[in-house]
Amino acid sequence: MSEFDRGFAAMVAEMPCVQLGEVNEAAALQTRIDRKYVVALDLLDRLDFDEHVMVLEIDTRRHFRYATTYYDTKERDLYLDTAYRRPTRFKVRIRSYVDSGLTLLEVKRKDGRSKTVKSRHPVATGEELSCLTPSMRAFVNAEVDTGLTDRLCIAATTRFNRTTAVDTVVGARYTIDRDVRADTPDGHIASLTEAAVVETKSSGVPTPLDRFLWSQNIRPASFSKYCTAMAILEPSLPANHWHRTLNRYFGRHEQSASHEETSG
Repeated sequence: MSEFDRGFAAMVAEMPCVQLGEVNEAAALQTRIDRKYVVALDLLDRLDFDEHVMVLEIDTRRHFRYATTYYDTKERDLYLDTAYRRPTRFKVRIRSYVDSGLTLLEVKRKDGRSKTVKSRHPVATGEELSCLTPSMRAFVNAEVDTGLTDRLCIAATTRFNRTTAVDTVVGARYTIDRDVRADTPDGHIASLTEAAVVETKSSGVPTPLDRFLWSQNIRPASFSKYCTAMAILEPSLPANHWHRTLNRYFGRHEQSASHEETSG
């Protein structure tokens, strides 16, 4: 275990805990303003949470494994909508909460006013689908007005470890994602090295964590796990919004047996 892991893990272990139901009551935030930051790992040891901020705990766990499979067209229409900053855009993904076994189909969309709206639909655990089923397509079509649904197939899967905290006073939720990796069906991998992704989710007003990060001269980044990874995995895609993150943090390499055994 690294010095970073010990420092961050020790801080999280000492925080008061909150259960999932309480998080949903206090800061469900399915419609919200998201601010994302890509930060060096050693900054996590210095995160300055107020005393009332609590960490999500489920079955004694405070760090959780996620796997998220993103769907797109072969022409990468959904990627391009984000790359070109189209005001109304969406992502379709299947998110697996690895430690709990919960799997959900999610439609995550921008509503034209910079707010993120997320809708969910249950999926059978362990169901691996190269393309969406008819019921999944019907769900997507009910959420967004698009003609692309029938053409959506797996583009990439991201995997990461997440810690979630909630500030019940300001009604905000914070996530810290580490060990971010992405892989494609043809076996290529992109990995985020020496950095973590910190995200604040609120109704719009800057949170105390936003202000702390700003005090460290860290500003919100134009960042999407899916889009940043795809820009590495498919270099022909436009990636102007993510050049700084790509050049500083991401690397691309081939699928390996050790990854297959450990990625979960």
